[in-house]
Parts: sequence; C-alpha cells; structure tokens
Amino acid sequence: MNPFGIDSITRGIPAFDLDMNRIFPGSEDGDMNEYLAAEIMRDMEGAELCVDIHASNIFLTEVPQIRINELHRDWLVPIAKKSNVDFIWVHGAATVLESTFAFSLNSRGIATLVVEMGVGMRITKEYGDQLVDGIFAMMEELGIWEGPVSEVRTPVISYDEEGYDVYYLNAPVSGIYVKDRMHGTLVKEGDHIGSIVNPLTGKLLADIKSPADGWLFTTREYPVVEEGSLMGRVLKQEVYNRSQEGR
Repeated sequence: MNPFGIDSITRGIPAFDLDMNRIFPGSEDGDMNEYLAAEIMRDMEGAELCVDIHASNIFLTEVPQIRINELHRDWLVPIAKKSNVDFIWVHGAATVLESTFAFSLNSRGIATLVVEMGVGMRITKEYGDQLVDGIFAMMEELGIWEGPVSEVRTPVISYDEEGYDVYYLNAPVSGIYVKDRMHGTLVKEGDHIGSIVNPLTGKLLADIKSPADGWLFTTREYPVVEEGSLMGRVLKQEVYNRSQEGR
C-alpha cells in the first residue's frame, strides 16, 4: 500500500510526515494519505476476518501476542484463542487509538486482530510459522478451511482493562542496556533482568531487577536507553497462573 515508505524505511508516505496507521478511516476528499486510507477501508468491506500483523518497534522484542481493546473483547477473544499466539492482552478503552486501521475495521463490524511479535524491521521465521498455523485454525473455525490444521497452543490471557496486570520496567538512568533475560521467561521479584552501563567506562549505572513475580513477555532489544526508556514488561504471576490452570 505504501511503496515509497518501503523504499525509505518509514511508516508514512515520505514528505507528509504522517504515521499511516494514525489516519484511518481516512477520507475520499482528503489528501493523498487520507484518500489511500479510505480506499484500503473500501477494499476490506465484506471481509470475515482481518489479521493486522506487526513486528514490535526496533527497541523491543515481544512474544507473539494479540492486543484487543475491551470494547470488542467479547467478540474477538474467542477468535483470538485459535490464533496460536502466546498471549492475548485486553486493553482498557482509554488506551485505544481510534485512528488505527484495526479500530476502524472493528468499528465497522469487520473482526480485526492486531498481532505483535518479534522485533521491528525484522522477520522472525519461528514466529511467522507459529502464526500461519493459527491463521489456518481460525479459518477452520470460521468455516473457510477444510484441510488439515495443527493443534494450537492455549494463550495466556490478561483482561487488563484497569492497567494493573502488567508491570513496566523503565530505565532509571541513561546509558547502554545489556539484557540478561530473554522474553517469554518466568521471573521472581528481585531477579536480575539486565544492566545499564556507562558506554565510555563500562561502569555499572543501574542493576535492573524484576519488580514482582511474573512472566517477562517484553524485553529491550535496542541497547541505547535514556532515562524513562521502556526496557520490559512483566505480567503478574497470578494472571499467568490463572491461564495455566485453565489449560
């Protein structure tokens, strides 16, 4: 949809300085960006299911997950359970970006699942293969596919409408972050997650520890951090355990 953006490695159309995923549903009477968004929406009319596939950004790496806003949870969570992702994260309505492709489609009655996985600007083949199995399972669920389907994993689910299920690890100082824990691992409160060091001297500036028992589902991939930079996310242990008990 955006060949100029592909060539310049940007999310928007060059020279417009706009993030394309913040201008939906667009307008037929708008500028080139808005017109393009409106035509994409038109092309999607009548679709049974849309899977909006994202890598994370270049700074973070994520376990394969689907993010759903609470406004559409009853409708989308049952479908997402067939997607073969590791995590389904239901967000509160206050965090919803109404100008995104997914929100616009869901608002028009087209079931749309936003998948986040891996690191930005990279393809993680393992995660791609995992999601393909899930896409066939969802197609079977919708009566679209009658061929063989792989068994899908049961995801961890967080109904985090109030924003209390997830701890955020933010850098207390600027420096170079050296991670020591991979995403997708269980951690205990006080466990060492990584270190921030001085890039010139190598001096330890901060020892990053887990704020609680839980599941580290996001980790920092890009080493340069400034004070406040996100370095990881930890899902509360009790939320993780509830999902395991339901398996």
